[in-house]
Amino acid sequence: MPASFKYFILRTVNALIVLVIVVFIISLLFSALSDEMVEHLIAQRMQQFTMGLNPDLSPEEREEATREHYEYLRDFYGIDDPLIERVMATTGNTLFFRLGHSHTNHYYGAANGRVSTILLTFLPRTMLLFTTAAVFYIIIGIMVGLKAAQHAGTKKDKFLSIFGVITASMPMWWVGMIVILIFSYQLGWFDASALPFPDRGDGAWQYYTGILKKMVMPLGTIVFVSFGGRAWATRNMVTSVLQDDYIMAARAKGVPENRVIYGHTLKTASPPIVTSAILSFLLSIGGAMITEVIFNWPGLGFLFRSAIFANSDLPVIMGLVYITTLLWVFGYLIADLIYGFLDPRVEVGAERKV
Repeated sequence: MPASFKYFILRTVNALIVLVIVVFIISLLFSALSDEMVEHLIAQRMQQFTMGLNPDLSPEEREEATREHYEYLRDFYGIDDPLIERVMATTGNTLFFRLGHSHTNHYYGAANGRVSTILLTFLPRTMLLFTTAAVFYIIIGIMVGLKAAQHAGTKKDKFLSIFGVITASMPMWWVGMIVILIFSYQLGWFDASALPFPDRGDGAWQYYTGILKKMVMPLGTIVFVSFGGRAWATRNMVTSVLQDDYIMAARAKGVPENRVIYGHTLKTASPPIVTSAILSFLLSIGGAMITEVIFNWPGLGFLFRSAIFANSDLPVIMGLVYITTLLWVFGYLIADLIYGFLDPRVEVGAERKV
C-alpha cells in the first residue's frame, strides 16, 4: 500500500475518532444540562394544553387528558430514560445530523422548526462571508509577505511588521463598530445592518447585488484585521527559507529573483504557509459570532446569539456546536493532508508508524 494512501487513511480515522469522542462529551454535557430546560418546556406545553382543553369536559376527563399528554411529552423528550441511554442516543443522532426540532420557530429566514433546516439556512451565509474574506486576506497577505521578505530590514519591511502586529491585535468587533460609524453613520454609503437580507423574490440582479452591498463592511473588516498578521507570518517563514544555502547558491548562479522567490522559496515555505492559512480561516469562523452580531449578518454566529436568547434553545445550540466541531476537526484533517502532500517527509513518518 502506498505511503500516501496509508497516511490519508490514518489521519482520516484519527479525525473520525476525535469527532466521535468530542460529540460524546458534548452530548453528555448537554444531556445533563437539558433536564431542567426540558422540564420547564414541558411545564409550558402543559399549561398551553390545559388552556386549550374543551371546557365541556368533565373534571375526570380533563384529568385523564392532562395525564396522557404529560406522559406523551415526557416520552417524546425522553426525559425518563437513563442518562447513558440519552447520551448515546444523542451522540448517534448528532453524528448523522438527526438534530431534532427547535424549541422555537423565531429565527430569521428559517423555513421550519427542524434544526437541520435552520442550520442549512444560516450556514451558507457564514461560509460565503468568511470564505470570501479568507480568499482575499490569504492572497493579499502572502503577496505582501513575499515582498516584505524580499526587502527584509528596509522601511517597508518594518512598516509591515508594525502594521501586522497592530491590526492582528485589534478586536474585530471594535474595528467593525468603527467601520459602521464611519461608512454608515458619517458617510451614509452602506446600511448599518445586513438585515433585512435580500430576498430571491426581488429578482436575481437585485438579490446578488444586494448581498454584495451587505457584504462590503463585514468583509472589509475581516480582511483588514486579518491580512496584516497573515503577511507578517508569511514574511517570517519566507525570510527563514531565504537564509538557506541552496537559496544563496541559486542567487549566486544568477537565477532570476522571481524564480528564486516563487520557484524555490515559496515551494519550500508552502507547507507551513498553507497550514497556517487554513487554521486562520478556522479561527475567523470561530470569531463569527461577534462579527456577525455587530453587522447583523444572518449566519451561524447570529444564529448562536439568537438561540441563546431564545430561552437557551438547546437543540439549535447543540447543532451549532456540532457544526463548529465538524469544521474544526476536518479543517485540521485537510491541513494535515495538504501538509503531507507538500512535504513527503511527513508521509514517510506515517509509513514507519503504520
